[in-house]
Amino acid sequence: MTPLLILLTALGFGAGDFLAGLASKKVSALTVSLYSQGVAIGLATLAVIFLGGAADPAAVGWGLAAGIAVGLGIVRYYHGLTHGAMGWVATVMGAFSALVPLVVGIALGERPSLVAVAGVLSIVFALFLAIRRNGRAKRGEAAMDAHSLRLPRRQVTGIADGAVAGTCFGFSFVFLGLASSGGPLWPVLMTLAGSIPPILFFRFRNGNRHVEAKGVWPLIVAVGLCQGLAFTAFALAVADGYISIVSVAGALSPVATSLLAFMVLCERLTRRQAVAVGVAIAGIICLILG
Repeated sequence: MTPLLILLTALGFGAGDFLAGLASKKVSALTVSLYSQGVAIGLATLAVIFLGGAADPAAVGWGLAAGIAVGLGIVRYYHGLTHGAMGWVATVMGAFSALVPLVVGIALGERPSLVAVAGVLSIVFALFLAIRRNGRAKRGEAAMDAHSLRLPRRQVTGIADGAVAGTCFGFSFVFLGLASSGGPLWPVLMTLAGSIPPILFFRFRNGNRHVEAKGVWPLIVAVGLCQGLAFTAFALAVADGYISIVSVAGALSPVATSLLAFMVLCERLTRRQAVAVGVAIAGIICLILG
């Protein structure tokens, strides 16, 4: 059951990122994040009312901590994408979000098998391959504008933002995993609710307060559905497995996003991205066998 939940987590986050990318062409990314999280909170609230039972104080606390980490991660990630080379920022973010739970899980006493560790390393390598294509293009653009915009310094700032964002996302996975031993619904609701204040603060500070673009609301609702389902699948998976393994596998969303872009938008997969998909599948097989 855990491998299936891992796949649902990756697909949920990947589909959410893909749809959020489409919506962000119409309104700001922080606006998409704020309203989509609101949709997910509504669904999680209904699930808690009908299925959640009594709230565990520890689960509520860990869930809120995970949510604050998610919100801060989103803010720093978007700041990095704006101020640095996107490929590098995304690569650093993906690596840190995958490796932080692995290190923390092992520090907490988890001892995954060698086959599972091989799967984790394969997935991290697949993330690097899947994202690095955009990094080359952005580095080329940065080189052209370096004299006028002083982008080398901005690139360093963007990469630092990616590291901070990845660390935040990584710890959000850890906190949500610690909160899910008594059931996933309350922790997921608290995670979604806790992510709102940081996003809300930075969005209103930037002066964007309304969603007026035509046709953006169906995309925002779809993003919220994907996010809510992905967090729930992750919480179920981590309650049944190691944080160090499930969290890394849950970071596979960029691969899912690339596949959706290929299938829906007919974007061509480069040889590097195709290899990344194959390596990711091999990593998942190792996790199943391990």
